[in-house]
Amino acid sequence: MTSPWLATAFFLLSSCGAYQWLGDKTVQNNRQIASIGAQQLLIDDQDGFNEMLQENLHSLHSYYLIGQKNLIKFDSDLGQVKLEKLYESDSYLNLIAVRSQAEEIEHELEEVWDMLGNSKDKKQISIQLKMKLAIQKYAEKSPYAALAMENLMHHLQIVSLPSARKNKFTSGRKEMAAEFKSMENSKEFAVYEKNIEHLSHMLDIKFDGEGKKFYPSSTKSGNITGNEFPSKVWSLTFDDGPGKATSLIILKNLKERNLKATFFQLTQHVKDLPEIAREIREAGMEIASHSYGHIQLTKVGAVTLEREITDATNDLGKLHGKEIKFYRLPYGAGLNSPQIRDKIAENKLIHVFWNIDTLDWMPQAPEKIVKRTLALMKKTPKDAGVLLFHDIHLRTTLATPEIMDYLKIDGRRVCTLDEIVTQINEDAETVCPSK
Repeated sequence: MTSPWLATAFFLLSSCGAYQWLGDKTVQNNRQIASIGAQQLLIDDQDGFNEMLQENLHSLHSYYLIGQKNLIKFDSDLGQVKLEKLYESDSYLNLIAVRSQAEEIEHELEEVWDMLGNSKDKKQISIQLKMKLAIQKYAEKSPYAALAMENLMHHLQIVSLPSARKNKFTSGRKEMAAEFKSMENSKEFAVYEKNIEHLSHMLDIKFDGEGKKFYPSSTKSGNITGNEFPSKVWSLTFDDGPGKATSLIILKNLKERNLKATFFQLTQHVKDLPEIAREIREAGMEIASHSYGHIQLTKVGAVTLEREITDATNDLGKLHGKEIKFYRLPYGAGLNSPQIRDKIAENKLIHVFWNIDTLDWMPQAPEKIVKRTLALMKKTPKDAGVLLFHDIHLRTTLATPEIMDYLKIDGRRVCTLDEIVTQINEDAETVCPSK
């Protein structure tokens, strides 16, 4: 019989980001094996499964609390630090590292949830209900525990308990400092912080310089940041979709304002939600590739790299019946990796970075996203660039209308990436002319 302890240990090891692989037994395979381990654990030891679940929720809480601390630092530096320096700061790199770790845990818990939900076995259906109640109960612990559970609960379509929702955005720095102090006294929490610090130093997202023309290449010309755009020209981009309950709200807001955006979609999500993907495409939005399953590509081997870039883009093109011209790396990681950049260029793709990261993936009040985004936009040298959002979060649907309205005033113009790149390459007299 498989040891429940080993199954739990493997699941937690993968969740905490201590990845190990041989050849192409990469993160994606680890997730699949982790789910198999969890399934075996469900059969053999429900107490062990409950312990594993609590460990993962605690990890999620810890990572998001570190994220909140760094978000406050990023926002406080916003008015004093130049834009390019902001994106090189420890607080920003720590936030990217937090996202990669938190999402890894969330993805694994989502897979276990789906496995339970797809079962016809009454025992497993009962365990899914217990899992739901455990997540809700954890969200009750504190305002920041509720924030930490927010993305997971949204993806699992779990409605938060009223007391978990109550005043979660009213907690200020004092409340956070108290919660942070209570957690940081443990040696375990220090390990989480060290892990984030270590991972942030390993991130490869810095890109210097601008190209005058754009074409598939591993050089500067094969990467767009938005700093190259003419004055007042903006591109709205949305990652990670399509989302079940959110993408169509964003689409409606765009249509009401006669705006077009570029959606960097995950091929697996398009397969799972073909009707939503079709509506986005038929509304005239641009479709771009964001990999198959949002795996950090600096952690994978050649076979998985082929799947996450080549196969993801080819399959996405077939699903939409459109040529895919642009690609965005998950987390922006691997921008300076020759192997990764060559693979993107080989597929006749131009990579797209950003100069405005709204950080909308972090649990927070929508008005904070609006305030941060407008402040970052005002720091750009030419009031121009690429805005990064994610169309899988409810908070993003609430924040973006005000930002869309801001893009419609003071002579700003919004176009898809393909329109902007084509016109820049053709030396158009006016790039993204007013419509």
